[in-house]
Amino acid sequence: MEVESKSAAGQTVWTASQSTFVHTFLANFIEEGLKTSTGFKKVHLNKCAEALNEKFKLNRTGDHIGNHLKTLRRRYVKINQLRSLSGALWDEEQYIISLDHEHYRNHFENPKNKGDDEYINKPLPYYGNLATIFGNSVATGQFAKSSNEPLGVDADCTAENDDNGAATVMTNGQAQSDVNDANGASCSAATRPYKKAKVVEAANESLAAVLERSTQTLANAIKEAAVANRALPEGLFSIVDNLPGFEIQDKSRYFAHLVANPDTARAFAELPLLYKISWMTMFINANF
Repeated sequence: MEVESKSAAGQTVWTASQSTFVHTFLANFIEEGLKTSTGFKKVHLNKCAEALNEKFKLNRTGDHIGNHLKTLRRRYVKINQLRSLSGALWDEEQYIISLDHEHYRNHFENPKNKGDDEYINKPLPYYGNLATIFGNSVATGQFAKSSNEPLGVDADCTAENDDNGAATVMTNGQAQSDVNDANGASCSAATRPYKKAKVVEAANESLAAVLERSTQTLANAIKEAAVANRALPEGLFSIVDNLPGFEIQDKSRYFAHLVANPDTARAFAELPLLYKISWMTMFINANF
């Protein structure tokens, strides 16, 4: 069981599995059409906090979720900035920003880019959920932290609400936040306008909808296939054990489920990483 954690400066610290739970939960909200043009309403952030607390035995609030959403937004902006680097290649399936040796060395010659290492030449499985949540609503780097600031730590800011209960994660008009750090200094963001999120066109439908249809198609194919072969795919345990963002008990439960359902196991083994994470998340949420 994961426990509540705070840094010495009184900041809320998020583990990878807790953060994965939050952005997966909110991405599902969007799939259900619950996000408004001004962002997530306070009631939705509170529901996410309630589910997070139940799973991890924490004491987080909707304000904590709103603050972490801002951190995830900065992470999303940073990834998109790095994707546009000269010489960078983008793997759309595994969500990997690749730089060859020369471009990698040149980029990190600048000490300011030291923190970019966590995003380059390695899978970023959470990017799909972030793209679903933020989409084209984040077009600039105005919220980006510097590369050396930890993105797994949120200041205990309080998310303000508009008259309709929408958090200032995305506001209709303008937003302003003020936070006091451990030394009493104020970390305030100047009032700045936000454009309303544009209606997503059919050609740019959310990743969550694509995942849902793909998952349903695979599930239907498995149901209709009268396959007598009960052999499990090679390396199934390693595939499940290496999935990021899940607890050992969750991996154990899902591995047992796959062993009992070889057809599902074979289909699962062939999926890209993000689809594997989506399948396992849906199974855990539906059964535990």
